[in-house]
Amino acid sequence: MIDNLESTYKEYAAERLLGGFGEMGSWPLVLPYLRNKKVLDIGCSDGLYLQHCSSQSVGLEQIPELVEMARRRGLQVEHCDISEGLKRQRAESFDAVLFSHVMEHIDAPIVALREVNRILQPKGTLILGLPIENCFIRHVLRHDYFDGTHVYAFTIRNAGKLLSLTGFNINEIIYHLPKFKGRFGMQINKIWNALPVPFKEYFSMAYWIYATKERELTAEKDRY
Repeated sequence: MIDNLESTYKEYAAERLLGGFGEMGSWPLVLPYLRNKKVLDIGCSDGLYLQHCSSQSVGLEQIPELVEMARRRGLQVEHCDISEGLKRQRAESFDAVLFSHVMEHIDAPIVALREVNRILQPKGTLILGLPIENCFIRHVLRHDYFDGTHVYAFTIRNAGKLLSLTGFNINEIIYHLPKFKGRFGMQINKIWNALPVPFKEYFSMAYWIYATKERELTAEKDRY
């Protein structure tokens, strides 16, 4: 099992190094919430999104080849395991955290969210990006994320529950349609998010949650 996971991550890294996995078409819709802020990008890969954040921003990445590429772009990136990298950060040291398509890969998501709460300033921003496992597009494509590196699947409802437990308040949900990139992709995703379509979660492929840190966590009060 471990060998299979390592192989999958190596394939992912190789594709990133060749320029695969460009910016999601919905990315420009969340960028305004991060612009000009000191951001921690958790699982920053090759710095695709981190490069749009302020120069004070920091990335965490565990694949050494991607760390090297991000550093060649002039970005501050720590080569580390995600959980260890989070523990290293000082309390209330970031204005915002970008947690894009990583939480479904880790074995203790609620622990990670507690650490995110700790390192964010009061009223700090969390942008959480997650795929939708149970959606129309994935059923049509017969694509099963659990054949790869995913450990969990999060609906908006249960992701919201975890965020509430860890001191966050959801401000906005931004849905993502696949395959549309660049300016055209941004316009398609912008229109999709504006339309009053029922069951939008089922007909989308991923989503971003824009949330705000609303309270500090305490050892006594916030035990689960």
